Amino acid sequence: MRAETHRIALTAALACLGALASVLAMRSSHAAPEPEPEPAAADPTTPQAIAFPQGYTRWTHIKSGLIPAGHPAFASYGGLHHIYANQTALAGYGKGEFADGSVLAYDLFETRLTADGSIDQGPRRHVDVMVKDARRYAATGGWGYAEFAAGQRSDRLSQAQRGGCAACHAARKDQGYVFSELQG
Repeated sequence: MRAETHRIALTAALACLGALASVLAMRSSHAAPEPEPEPAAADPTTPQAIAFPQGYTRWTHIKSGLIPAGHPAFASYGGLHHIYANQTALAGYGKGEFADGSVLAYDLFETRLTADGSIDQGPRRHVDVMVKDARRYAATGGWGYAEFAAGQRSDRLSQAQRGGCAACHAARKDQGYVFSELQG
């Protein structure tokens, strides 16, 4: 019976996510354009330095998703996520080719079961960012990677972790190294 209750709650949560995605898409299409973030100045000790993308939640909402317990990526990416694209990246979704200046933000939240059995967005876990700059990130398909812990504005990824990001995204080379797809 408990499994059935969780299945019903998950189904309801996914339906709510669909509605939320529609609302966010409408909101983002009417929002004033956000200035593009300036990349962090190149620092020889951190050649991949990426600035936290201020105002990314006002960019175009690409999609939301839920990674539940039991999924292989749950430890690192479990919870509810929203993906946002700046104007330059948005243009790349149609072609599968992203121009320099494209920025994607993956905003990850914990989930929590509410008293009425629905699933709600909990506290933020982290924000992952991809920045397209073919010259700076030539070795990783033109994309740089960063991760910002909740409430932090400095990238916490090591060079080895950035390499792991690039290796994983290499599987999506034909889609511009991007996993998300624009929902029609």
